[in-house]
Amino acid sequence: MLKKKATDNTAHIKMDLDSILHDRYDLFKDLPIGIIAVDQTGKVIIFNDFAKKISGVSPEEKPTNILEETFAIDTPLYFLVQTLQRDEEFHEQYYNYQSANEVVYMYISTTKICNSLGKSEGALLIVCQVSEQSFLSRHLSQRGKLAMIGELAAGTAHEIRNPLTSVKGLIQLIEQRFPQGDIARQHIAVILKEIEQINGIIKELLLLARRTTPNLSFVSLPAVLDQVLLLVEGEANIKGINIIKDYNDQLPLMILDEDQIKQVFLHLSTNAIHAMPNGGEIMISARFIENNKFIEVSFTDNGIGIKKEHISRLFQPFFTTRPEGTGLGLPVSYQIVDNHGGKLSVKSEFGQGSTFAVALPLINYEV
Repeated sequence: MLKKKATDNTAHIKMDLDSILHDRYDLFKDLPIGIIAVDQTGKVIIFNDFAKKISGVSPEEKPTNILEETFAIDTPLYFLVQTLQRDEEFHEQYYNYQSANEVVYMYISTTKICNSLGKSEGALLIVCQVSEQSFLSRHLSQRGKLAMIGELAAGTAHEIRNPLTSVKGLIQLIEQRFPQGDIARQHIAVILKEIEQINGIIKELLLLARRTTPNLSFVSLPAVLDQVLLLVEGEANIKGINIIKDYNDQLPLMILDEDQIKQVFLHLSTNAIHAMPNGGEIMISARFIENNKFIEVSFTDNGIGIKKEHISRLFQPFFTTRPEGTGLGLPVSYQIVDNHGGKLSVKSEFGQGSTFAVALPLINYEV
């Protein structure tokens, strides 16, 4: 959630809007940062080329007045409207713009524009692009988030599992007291099933709690993918989903933990299936990036996609948009890939589909 900052303690920019901004547009036009300035009525005075790019609008579509249009809550122009109308200034707020080939990380800052007398004459928005590494250095890295939840899990998982094991054993003893066909056995079966689900959650928590060293061996990645797709093929067929394989056996052998990587691929395949309740198509691709000596495996669906405000939270433990989900599948997958010295990333457009990409080095130098 983006946090707003009140303007009480913020020094306003003091300048003459017309003389500084309007008359010197060439000064801002080609800057590698986004600059948008509006007057007090919402009329756009400056909207440079970089701002057009990150706002997703063409020069012909450039808004003339931001107060006459409606913008999504997670877009730069929305923040500017809030500054102009409500005197809310935003400072170094996270924003990501998804271009055709990559996700671009940015920080947004807005401020009121005041004249020398302190009277508001408009508002200014500045958008600066930063590297992913820089972004993660200023925000808690994903590994750090998983480490925090891991500390919690390590301290509680065993304490939960021990009494749960006792409960399961007592329930099984009680079950023996009822004859076959008794409705009580049906109720007990439901209880045991729920206990197993809790045990499954505890196992995933323990995976987050420990940065375990993978059990490495030489593995054929195409063979692993074939095994995983064989497991999900039945569910995909029932839901009218076509699976397309875009890989071959010519990929080099890899050194990795086969069981762990299979778990990652199975989760990503299942996620893609759940993202297409009305059927669709999943493409699984694998390619060798020779320059960097790694293999990238991608899972692309044309399902419901992911809202932009959810993308940055996908790998946070317990975040899920599915009622039946635990919110641990993606964090565990992220941890496994990270343990292999790789990277798990996502690109998505809401209503169009998603692509999850796993980049794995041929040799994990971090082990």
